[in-house]
Amino acid sequence: MVASPISREALLAAVRTLPSAPRVLSQLARLLDDPNAELAEVAQLLKRDAALTARIIRVSNSAYYNPGAPYASLEEALARVGFTEVYRLTGFAAAAQLADERLPFYRIKGVELRDNSLLSALIIEARAAEAKIDPRVAYTAGLLRSLGKIALDRLAQVQGRADGFNLHDGEPLVLREIELAGLGNCEVAAVILRDWRFAEVTIEAIRHHYLTSREAPPLAYLLNIATGMAERFGFG
Repeated sequence: MVASPISREALLAAVRTLPSAPRVLSQLARLLDDPNAELAEVAQLLKRDAALTARIIRVSNSAYYNPGAPYASLEEALARVGFTEVYRLTGFAAAAQLADERLPFYRIKGVELRDNSLLSALIIEARAAEAKIDPRVAYTAGLLRSLGKIALDRLAQVQGRADGFNLHDGEPLVLREIELAGLGNCEVAAVILRDWRFAEVTIEAIRHHYLTSREAPPLAYLLNIATGMAERFGFG
């Protein structure tokens, strides 16, 4: 049975309890596009989300970013990491926040979703310049491409749906999603990301990255390749 397409309002209500980190990421992207932006403005934006701030400090103190004495404050971490890395660092923290919980409808663990998102983001970012695509925009598309799944999983929980989708039974994923909400996860992600004011190029890439349309933009093809590579590496 195919459900009627869920309304925009119902979708946004389903994700209202999600961490605010992705919305902060959208604002951060716009701020970093301003050549006159200052470090204090970036810190002020990130501090709106205490949990995100704590994660950023924790990640910035990892061996990858900091081989020396630990950073005690967000300002110190941002100053040492630099503007070039602050978006990637915030994106990592945002993905970790989003994927804190298991997704029972899809029968996958939060850590599986997180690892898939991060690897897809890093792969597509690394290949973006060759395709003449902004690496930050590409990274964002890889990072948030499964947002629609998170929203639909929340919706399934609200509706009390226990008949989750088995990723290994061969059934096309989108059919179970349409049965639940009348929309596939890519369309759902587009609705949410547009409300959160992400760049249209990011939204359209995610919406088309299953390549069901010949009109898919170049970033959608790159995202499709990146997610395929993530799966081949064992993080599908």
